Amino acid sequence: MLLPNNKKPSAKRKHAEDSPTAAPVSSPAKKRMVVTPWRDTTEFSTVYEWLFAKQTTPANCRKALSQMRIWNLRRGSLCPASVLATAVLVRAQLEDKQGSTNIQPTYASAFTRFFNFMSSIMQNYNISSMYTTARQLGLQSFIVDLRHLCAHGQELPPTVVLRHTAAHCLEWLRNFYWLPQCESMSNLDAPKLQRKDKAKFQNELEILFEMFDLALECQLKGAQKLKSVSKLKPSAEFNKIRVYCSSRKLKTTREIMDTVVTELGTAVKRQTSSMKDLLDIYMTGILKMNYLLGAGLSHSEDEDLVIEATQGLFRLLAMQGYIENLFVAFVQLTENSNADDERRRGASYWATKMLQTFGMLSRMKRMYKEELDMNSKLKPVDFSTLNKSKISKTMRALLIHSGVDLALTLVFGECPKKPRSWVFEREFLMNRLDPLNIHSAPVLKGLLPLVVPPLTDEQLEDFSKQCNLKLQDTNGEQKIIVDKQSTDITKNGSQHKPEDDVFGIWSIEKEKNWSMCALGVLPTTLN
Repeated sequence: MLLPNNKKPSAKRKHAEDSPTAAPVSSPAKKRMVVTPWRDTTEFSTVYEWLFAKQTTPANCRKALSQMRIWNLRRGSLCPASVLATAVLVRAQLEDKQGSTNIQPTYASAFTRFFNFMSSIMQNYNISSMYTTARQLGLQSFIVDLRHLCAHGQELPPTVVLRHTAAHCLEWLRNFYWLPQCESMSNLDAPKLQRKDKAKFQNELEILFEMFDLALECQLKGAQKLKSVSKLKPSAEFNKIRVYCSSRKLKTTREIMDTVVTELGTAVKRQTSSMKDLLDIYMTGILKMNYLLGAGLSHSEDEDLVIEATQGLFRLLAMQGYIENLFVAFVQLTENSNADDERRRGASYWATKMLQTFGMLSRMKRMYKEELDMNSKLKPVDFSTLNKSKISKTMRALLIHSGVDLALTLVFGECPKKPRSWVFEREFLMNRLDPLNIHSAPVLKGLLPLVVPPLTDEQLEDFSKQCNLKLQDTNGEQKIIVDKQSTDITKNGSQHKPEDDVFGIWSIEKEKNWSMCALGVLPTTLN
């Protein structure tokens, strides 16, 4: 991709094209990005030298033709017309120098195609406008006459006339297209451009997430109107809230959170960046919301208020198809030994809450299937409607009979574009065993019923036993290390007990060769 410099074109070149796909320049001072078939300015300049250097040779011209053919293959019909026009004239000249006995028809075809290529820039194709087109391009009128003789004349012009005219047209192409391009083009640093777009989107999301976090804190602490917020928050944070409310005519923190959720959805829809970058920015923004992360722990006595205030955000994530990514991000945070303990506890809380919802959805689907088997006339239900405030009677009945306290449970549904059952492969569970700790143990325990293929009762009991050992720890990381020693996770061979290697039908393999582990063996990495 190339970025032409800010250079006002001359009147003679005002219709020159950088590429057929280039957007029109509305102002001479405005830069344009153009997708070109050449890799960079060096590649373009090399071909220019091969074609127009004073000491150019037929060998260099053939190399230029080969490169222009590659450009044509790269962009097809979008290859610049001036490049294609240059190629047909150079090819005719090379055949002439090789002593072709049929050179007149070759030149005639080259001139016809040359003028057709250049006319395509102006998009004027009828014969009556050919002289006008030539004048706008800066071509002499005799080129039009020569083109007409070559295309429709009874007798072709003499070879010497064709030869000199070919040289004249190539020189015109050099001044009209090649030289201006060499002078105006500059390489575009695509990674920097991408980072600029990414930074702009990241900044937009950071502002929205910060506003949601501030509004959530005020909502849960009882400061729902601006007057109350001014007494709760310091002036800098209050001013941010006040400006946001003023620009959108909002009055309460509840309205702020609802508006932020709407704007988050709109911001994501506008993005053209890769999905990976978008997800990374999104997940990072959510994990930076410190108050959201610890809200369930700080307001354990008013957990219903926390759930009610955050429903909209989780429903948005479900609608966008990011809910599983958020769950994995929470799980990874619980396993991150370098993260703050409070953040890990908060991540554990929300991951556990999300698992409760996954289980609820699984039971609802199972109940609906059983009802459908008994009554084929039952109305179909769309589980993505759980992401809206209004749901059908059937869905409401399924929620009531799902066995959860709706006031303390996140209610969200499937992504409309990617409906799926919230289950996890056994490999995901196995990867959680090595970093198992007091923060991730509740998550792992809640994950067990959602593993596919399902675990046996004995396996469930064994995994639950390991989770409970971690949950019994009340002395932090020091006790966790002791637990690892007691189960031969450390390198200290003196701590090893043979009976500790057996967990029901599972046993721990002391060797590190994972590819040789048999079924029924639990591989582990020695620290």
